[in-house]
Amino acid sequence: MSLFKKKDKCIFGKIFRKKSKLEKFYDKNKEFINYCLISLVCTGILYLVFFIVNKVTNGNYLLANFLSYTISFTILFIWDQKLFKSRPIRRKDRMVQIFSFIIIRLIGFPLDSFVLHIFISNFNMENMVAKVVSSMVMFMYNYVTNKLFIFRKNKLL
Repeated sequence: MSLFKKKDKCIFGKIFRKKSKLEKFYDKNKEFINYCLISLVCTGILYLVFFIVNKVTNGNYLLANFLSYTISFTILFIWDQKLFKSRPIRRKDRMVQIFSFIIIRLIGFPLDSFVLHIFISNFNMENMVAKVVSSMVMFMYNYVTNKLFIFRKNKLL
């Protein structure tokens, strides 16, 4: 019996099997899917901090947003370096990357706060619901800016 005759019954059939559509989809979109998972964890951290600070400060959602944003984006930076495989070797390049990340997040924070404020004051949404919606807007902003400007394969701002 030859090893190449039937795919299911031989060693080579198991090794060289055809990929399923789901595996092909994952291979094609691996980076984005992993970014979604990392962002989901950081969003959980963001919501937890936002909820705690919002309760402690009796509804000061802007302070809660600032603290939750700062903590979650610090964790996100470390994970994004690994995800995008962009950890510069030279100290100068690392500092440029950190500085670029901070600048992009400093631009994004007022945008996040503005969207949060609009949903709470104009649409009378509850604080946490408005935070979920503003997080969806910021997710796309963060992915695009990370991919294009901060974590380009060893090409920095």
